[in-house]
Amino acid sequence: MDMLTKVKRKFILFLTLLMLVLGWGGAELFQLFFAEYYSPYYPLIPVFFYVFGFIFIYLFEYMHKHMPGKSLMVYVIDKGAKLLVGLIFLVLYAMLIGFQTKAYLWTFLIYYVIYMIFESCFFLRFEMEMKNKKK
Repeated sequence: MDMLTKVKRKFILFLTLLMLVLGWGGAELFQLFFAEYYSPYYPLIPVFFYVFGFIFIYLFEYMHKHMPGKSLMVYVIDKGAKLLVGLIFLVLYAMLIGFQTKAYLWTFLIYYVIYMIFESCFFLRFEMEMKNKKK
């Protein structure tokens, strides 16, 4: 098994754990402390980031195999796409559902920041391992 496959599996495992912990933990916190702000559409937020995580890791793997010098480009495009699609997701939620929109927005932003930290740490660690491997 090559290094990239191991990294992909590790990323998917940690992404799954992170989304499960944040999803259930966040829902539990809402139910305990902010029940009036809990949206029945709350589970869409962790699903959104989980799907984007899969898209990111498979694009990252593809680019690293076929265009190794373009890994940073994939990373930057992923961040921009996630921001744009996230904004569209939030606007659609506000227009179509509109239930506790501010609370939903803040919850989404908290997820966004946590996910960005997770993904950035992954990318940085992977690139550092690749540099050390080349030496």
